[in-house]
Amino acid sequence: MVMKSPIKPVRSPAIRRLRIYAIDPLIAAFENQVVTVEIPWEDLRPGPVSEYIEVIDYDPCADKYYSPVNLEDPNLLAQDGHQPSESDPRFHQQMAYAVVMATHARFERALGRNVRMHGKRGRRIKLRIYPHGTREPNAFYSGGMGALIFGYFRASKTAYGRNLPGGTIFTCLSHDVVAHETTHGILHGLRRRSLEPSGPDVYAFHEAFADIVAILQRFSLPGFLEQAIQRTGAKLDTPDPLFDLGRQFGEAIGRRGALRSAIGKDPDPGALSGIYEPHARGAILVAAVFDALVTIYKRRTGDLLRLAGGGTAALPRGDLAPDLVGRLASEARRAAKHFLNICIRAIDYCPPLDIQFGDYLRAVITADREIVPNDPLNYRTAIIDAFRKRGIYPENVFSLAEDSLILQPPRGKLDTAGFKLDAVRFDRASRPDTKERKKEWNQYARLYTALFKKPRNIRAFGLDRDRPVQLASVQPLQRISPDGRIINELVVQALQQGDGIFARKEPPYHRGGCTLIVNQSGKVRYCAVKELKSAEREERQRSFLRDLESAGLLAGMGSEYREPDFRMIHRGW
Repeated sequence: MVMKSPIKPVRSPAIRRLRIYAIDPLIAAFENQVVTVEIPWEDLRPGPVSEYIEVIDYDPCADKYYSPVNLEDPNLLAQDGHQPSESDPRFHQQMAYAVVMATHARFERALGRNVRMHGKRGRRIKLRIYPHGTREPNAFYSGGMGALIFGYFRASKTAYGRNLPGGTIFTCLSHDVVAHETTHGILHGLRRRSLEPSGPDVYAFHEAFADIVAILQRFSLPGFLEQAIQRTGAKLDTPDPLFDLGRQFGEAIGRRGALRSAIGKDPDPGALSGIYEPHARGAILVAAVFDALVTIYKRRTGDLLRLAGGGTAALPRGDLAPDLVGRLASEARRAAKHFLNICIRAIDYCPPLDIQFGDYLRAVITADREIVPNDPLNYRTAIIDAFRKRGIYPENVFSLAEDSLILQPPRGKLDTAGFKLDAVRFDRASRPDTKERKKEWNQYARLYTALFKKPRNIRAFGLDRDRPVQLASVQPLQRISPDGRIINELVVQALQQGDGIFARKEPPYHRGGCTLIVNQSGKVRYCAVKELKSAEREERQRSFLRDLESAGLLAGMGSEYREPDFRMIHRGW
């Protein structure tokens, strides 16, 4: 008798391959405009619609639904999706979905945990994507809808570049624009109070961070670094389309170039004092990050350039050797990947609200030293120096030395006797079941009691002991350092609400709060705080809101807080 072995089910693939435009369509500076990206596999319904993302191709201006793309079609699976096309709505849906998923996956890898969108009152929601959501030269994230809305428009009759004058431009076909808007949505989900208008750096940071992610993510796409190195003679500190954001968009609305560039602005220590428009102010932070990146690129490639230049860094005239270009691109790509991971991980070390550029500098330095205690190429020194050149200084530090910038533990000894994290699952490779989630919720309730129900602890965190503390979020994370260490920690956000910031005691409110990094044994290792009782901070916020009120920008603010109107902010792009 022959025994038949049971047929094991075939596992789903780990990745899905989809073709996209790697840069805006018809940008002549690049040869390889179409690339294939690998994104995490999800079972999809036509749309595409997955468990966490939903593409809804409804055009409200034309009152029309476009046929949804079915990426599970065997013919599309066999050829990595639809052929890129500016005129096929199905490719528009594919492009938006692929870039959103690639950006989302980048955040999950860097943060070491699942990243999900949250709507009002913290409810988990699907991120909705509208590829043709408005007929205007705009694209924006709507927190109220939990959606990314991409516009389309007619190019200017005097459009520059290779755009057809009067032709139709689709913002959902720009890798930069899609990644930028996705970052807005993810950052808002990670820090729900991060957009309350408490200072000039708040919106500027959102814009800068979204630009950093969009441009650095492009470095990982095949072909672009090689072309840029060949064009610039291996000098990545000169203006180049590689560092441009939204070139087609900018040319289509009548500009002679991209919307913004990360390279080409000379450092000015006093620039922040006179710039308040979010994109222009954010560009200073973007320039600081890319200045540091170029410094590290030069350190990583100095030996290669000396070998190629016969002992000097001066390369021979003409095209560079392909092998040299490949090695230089490999080093630049590695540095860019490291920088992108640092910039994303730093979000966990930022205060939960009222962020300033100086807060982000401290978060970046702390986040990187946690993963890489030794810094042989001096990444952190390069970052500190680039921020210093642009007048970006944190508050309440003794100097710009690395040790001084590292976030500190709570002030004083905490009273957490007997508390230990024993029911938190840090590994999120699979979704926890209901029983596991219930254990974790009970554990978080004990965490709240241990940390925020004792006056000694509240004082140590820099909070107001006379005000109740709200536990805004608790996120378990697991990261693996280059030397193989497994880091299991919790990111805890707590908030406090004061009175109305204006004399008439009405919203917007003055708030405080802290971000705590708690290790697996229950020890609070770092505390990033915005003190509620800080008179200096309250006066700074009052002055800023007074300026907003005089400009008529506070109208309509609700009893809680007004969602930022990115539609209006992005009309300036």
